[in-house]
Amino acid sequence: MINMEKELEYRPIEEVKSEGNFVKAILFKPKVAPFIIGALGLGLLFVNHMLVRVLGAFFILMAFLVLKEVKDFKVMDIFDKGILFYGDKEAKYACFVPFEMIKEWTVIRESGHDTVEFDLGNNMKIYKDTFEVEKAYNTLNSLIREKEKNYIRNQKSKMLSIPETFENIKKKYMKK
Repeated sequence: MINMEKELEYRPIEEVKSEGNFVKAILFKPKVAPFIIGALGLGLLFVNHMLVRVLGAFFILMAFLVLKEVKDFKVMDIFDKGILFYGDKEAKYACFVPFEMIKEWTVIRESGHDTVEFDLGNNMKIYKDTFEVEKAYNTLNSLIREKEKNYIRNQKSKMLSIPETFENIKKKYMKK
């Protein structure tokens, strides 16, 4: 049995042992959206209407500010045996959580930010905000799909489906 209290202690990164092969790093800063907004703004500059050009310039300014001013930092590194969670923006402190400790995980999308939530049981949860939530979801879904909250809920509802159960029994025992 793993001692969760000791295991979830954020320690200096040099002391943390990660297990397995590295799969993907999840960072905080958005990568694709500022370039799309900037390209859209650039396209709007060529429209022959002054207000549309002002909007295009605004989009370019916002994309530039996001690229320049929003600080990027590691949120988590995903390995094939667990996840290395970083405790601060400088990635000086971290803790490694093996997949066995994770009871379930989900992605929470709210206005303003997206969060990946990990439930470890015993009222212990880890919340990580990131703009790369799709990247995190796809990676986690490929590694530990059976622990995703909606997947678990769908499996439980399938087990309770009476018509499907009758059809399975009918197919199994009634041969023509």
